[in-house]
Amino acid sequence: MIYLLAFSVAFGYAVFQKGGVWPQDWNWFLLVVGLLSAAYWIGTRWLGSAPRPAGWVRWALVLLPCYAFFQVAPLPLGVLRVVSPARAELHQGLAGTLPAGGWAPLSVFPGATLEHAVRLVGFVAAFLLLRELACRFSERPWRLAYPFVAVAVLEAVLGLVQYYSEASEGHAHGTYVNRNHFAGLLEMALPFAVMYPVAVLRGTHSRYSAPARPALVACAWLAVAAAILLGIIHSLSRMGFIAALASLFVMGALALGAGRRAWRRWLAVGLAGALVLFAFIFLPPNDLIARFGELAATEELSGDTRVQIWREAVRVIAAFPVFGCGLGGFQSAFYRYKQMAPQLTIDFAHNDYLQLLAELGLVGFALLAALVVAALWAAVRGAVKGGRPEVSALGLAATGALAAILLHSLVDFNLYVPANALQLTWIAAISAGLGFTRAPGAAWRPAGTPQVLEAKFFVAES
Repeated sequence: MIYLLAFSVAFGYAVFQKGGVWPQDWNWFLLVVGLLSAAYWIGTRWLGSAPRPAGWVRWALVLLPCYAFFQVAPLPLGVLRVVSPARAELHQGLAGTLPAGGWAPLSVFPGATLEHAVRLVGFVAAFLLLRELACRFSERPWRLAYPFVAVAVLEAVLGLVQYYSEASEGHAHGTYVNRNHFAGLLEMALPFAVMYPVAVLRGTHSRYSAPARPALVACAWLAVAAAILLGIIHSLSRMGFIAALASLFVMGALALGAGRRAWRRWLAVGLAGALVLFAFIFLPPNDLIARFGELAATEELSGDTRVQIWREAVRVIAAFPVFGCGLGGFQSAFYRYKQMAPQLTIDFAHNDYLQLLAELGLVGFALLAALVVAALWAAVRGAVKGGRPEVSALGLAATGALAAILLHSLVDFNLYVPANALQLTWIAAISAGLGFTRAPGAAWRPAGTPQVLEAKFFVAES
């Protein structure tokens, strides 16, 4: 438990420091993660470890940060002409201002790529540590979700205070600079706050009466969910609101439709859709409705400008199709293909998929996509085949959270905000830990399979 507490404090620090967007703040977090991981793996070797991820997931976890470091490694100019002609052309164009030599990296901005590569190492270390904790807490799996829900509700309350204060900026944004990233943090926590009361109430043994304590706990968590939802609504983030409702729809459709006949499944999906549509019509305040009426504008960019950025980002992808322009190098590569809004500095594509594809190329993007698909599949499997009510509810919450951030990433760059990307990593680790359970003195086993009688490791909850 002490490792989870220390990690949660570090995560909270990153969130409350504007989401960790400043390197000096995020570097402290990376240091803490490194020390915690080293202490954990050294100090708990005698306990044994949880089952390793599937082979292809292990390879993707190892190869993704290695790939980012590879983008920084200097290559001979002859090799560069073959693997990335556009990058070789840029190098030759700068030959007059560079020291003599025929070597250059794949990345157009090696410094930024190196920084992002180190960040990826931190994310992988965090995932492995949190996955290990998720497996160790398999008897009480919701423990791992408490910390980031607590951070989210504190952010939501701060955002609501901002919105209703006399010095209000007209929207809630918490400690974040951008309200869309504030909404991105909250929308990933909302499904957990919604599903925990379900897990608590379904865990009661009597159908006709429930002890007072579970009922009070469920009411308290519903209040937490309401605060987080209000924070999203009053951020006036249009896609944040849509993503939050989409997550509720995904959870409702999956929960109501699982294990039913086809016509009942479609009826359940329709019912969940009707409830979400009702919420979309009647929940938003006038300010948010006005924002939906102004779809042609955002804080910095008009809707048309965003579409033009996406079109020109496709040109960057076409120029660096296989190995990308280097993680973190989008802004530098984009200038060559930018034809719109010359007065604006475009540092992000406002679409995580396009920017990651431009920076990582097909090779790196495939590695990242494999990890995301693995996390989503594990969450859905836990929701449908989790067995115990608390495991199924946790799987539904993880599925809803992943659906929310994946939808929001279509029009924003939440994954380039370190704290939000870390929360996504945290949820992926929870999903990965849903598939296993254990009994004291017994081996780890997939959930729902007969218990193995051969004793291997005793894993303590620590």
